[in-house]
Amino acid sequence: MGLLKDFGDFRKIIAEERKKVNLYNDFKSFTVYSPTFSTYAGGVYEMDLTRAAIHSIANQVSKANPVIVGDKYKSFESVLQSFPNSLMTGQQFLYKWATILLAENTCFLIPIYEDRTAGKIIGIQPVGRKGAEIRRLDGVDYLVYEVEVGGQRRKQSIELDRVGITRNHYYTSDYFGESNSALNATMELLNVQNQGIIEGVKNSNTIRFIMKLANVIADPNAFRKERDRIRDMNLNTENNGGIFMYDAKYSEAKQIDSKPMMVDADQAKLVAQNVFNYFGINEAFVQNRFSETEWDAIYEGRIEPLLIQLSQVVSRMLFTDKDFTDGSKVIYESSRMQYASNETKKGIVVELFDRGFLTHNEGRMIFNLPRIEGGDKYYIRREYIGIDELPKIDVKKEEGKTE
Repeated sequence: MGLLKDFGDFRKIIAEERKKVNLYNDFKSFTVYSPTFSTYAGGVYEMDLTRAAIHSIANQVSKANPVIVGDKYKSFESVLQSFPNSLMTGQQFLYKWATILLAENTCFLIPIYEDRTAGKIIGIQPVGRKGAEIRRLDGVDYLVYEVEVGGQRRKQSIELDRVGITRNHYYTSDYFGESNSALNATMELLNVQNQGIIEGVKNSNTIRFIMKLANVIADPNAFRKERDRIRDMNLNTENNGGIFMYDAKYSEAKQIDSKPMMVDADQAKLVAQNVFNYFGINEAFVQNRFSETEWDAIYEGRIEPLLIQLSQVVSRMLFTDKDFTDGSKVIYESSRMQYASNETKKGIVVELFDRGFLTHNEGRMIFNLPRIEGGDKYYIRREYIGIDELPKIDVKKEEGKTE
């Protein structure tokens, strides 16, 4: 039956959990991550480069500022900004959400209710794809997900229409985003590449010699003792002069020049580029050395779509169709994401302030300055006038000339 499963004990699960568990408020310690690859010991969040890529995106997303438009749920704005749940600050919530979404391609937003099962939403908890299923009971779809409480995994459930679902690589499933299997080959290359570097370093620190004995030593024990004698005499920490000596027992000694196979720089760059392409970023973004132009491109192509999706999903959780008609919505705006130079910021403020686009406080925010009292007014230069007013002015001027 696919994702929608009917099985006998589901009624019992729902009944028992509603009796003994605060279904929406009693959030303890959530386990929301597990590796998604089985071809090697690790997952998309376990490799340094892919984790760095996810971190870079999540770090920027975490700077977004939630704003509620309209009067309904306006008091919830401060909750989203400060503490969306008892475990996370607003910044941590956004970072966690983005990390789960990019690592697992599905992140559920579980509402926390004021009176457990219904009523006003007082918080939101992000929960990952691991252990989550969609099940049906009496024609109603439920999200059954796993949490970890006191070191033990336990199931929780909630009606699916109460849950906010955010997805990445959204294609074949109506409920979940795709897996990261498209990155498997690149992850394997990264794994082999890292192992090759480690082995290369190990091999480069090994000195190898071929020693040719002048006489035959038939006894294996005597042979080993002689080998150890030469090794201990020459290859030890006290021999820091670089001189290797042997006696007449040996007719020849030759050092092996071991050149371990290292990862080709162009190949390493290609593998890294595959990761950057997959996550829609570049090396400069991961290393925090991007230009204004690069930031604009990454924001437009990678960051903003995530914030739009989150804004729409959270809005759907909070508001009814009538609320939407009245203009209520949640916006995760990006005023904190400023990577322009001071000269560019100055130009923006000067150009937009006297045209009524920015207030004093909004201009100060661009320069990371605190708000001031009375700084929320809009101003416009008086010499500007509407096009529709031009004929009236011309008429008055002509009348003045006649008089």
